[in-house]
Formats: sequence, C-alpha cells, structure tokens
Amino acid sequence: MVAFPWMPLGSPPEVVRERIDRFGEGRLSCAMIFDREFSREEVARFNAQPSEEPPAPTDFEIIGRVLRYDCLEADEARWRLAAEIYLVKSFRAVRQRSSEDDLRRRLGMRSLQR
Repeated sequence: MVAFPWMPLGSPPEVVRERIDRFGEGRLSCAMIFDREFSREEVARFNAQPSEEPPAPTDFEIIGRVLRYDCLEADEARWRLAAEIYLVKSFRAVRQRSSEDDLRRRLGMRSLQR
C-alpha cells in the first residue's frame, strides 16, 4: 500500500531489545530490534529524511525488524539519538497545506503555478 500525504501513517514500531557489541579499538556494532518488520515504504521514508551532518539516515541499515549501525564508542549516544529522531520524523503525519498557510495569498498576491 502506498502512503499518500492525506492518509494517516501507521504507528511506529516499538523497540523490544537492543544489542551492542564491541569489536576492537573503540568501535561498536549496535542493533535495535523492533516488535515488527519495517515495510518498504517505511524504510524509504526513513532513508529520505534530510540530514546536514553525520550520521545520515543512509548510515543506518534496516533489515526486517532490525536497525543496525556501526560507530565509535564515544559517539554511540549521538547515533542512537539520531536513529530515534529519524524514526519519529519518518512516522510523523504530513500536515496538509491550506490556503491560510500560504504566505503569498495572505499578502494578497496571486499563487504561483505548481
């Protein structure tokens, strides 16, 4: 099923378990295991989130119900927070644009062609 902006998004999956493995020289391999698998559309929305600095959404790997990432031990909290933010943003409902929000219309100017 394709998600359209006017359709409500499903509820985000919940983390049921986390796993952190050390693999030498201050590097960690982290995995967040969720209660259900991600759909193809959910993975696409996650990867489409804008980012200006690392970690970017594409630095994470989502397979089935597992989100994985490798990072430095000192940066683990930042990567975990970034994963949570991208998840929240990817499941946030898209707000419908109304004529009241249109700045050009509020200023009495004609709207541009879209």
